[in-house]
Amino acid sequence: MIDLSYAGKVGVRKEHRGRSRAGQTMIEYVIIAAVLLSILPIGAVFLRAFRQNSTRTLALAASEYP
Repeated sequence: MIDLSYAGKVGVRKEHRGRSRAGQTMIEYVIIAAVLLSILPIGAVFLRAFRQNSTRTLALAASEYP
């Protein structure tokens, strides 16, 4: 017989508690890895845009505009 006295406090049965925690941790690591890997290309796009803007600004400041 399954002991359900602990289930009311946590919301899971005692026999499945360890396995679901391990799966949750793995899913969290996969989500964090995907977020970090998606930040890299986004950062590269922003870096390129800011460099292009600064190059234009320096070119205008260095030009001999009357």
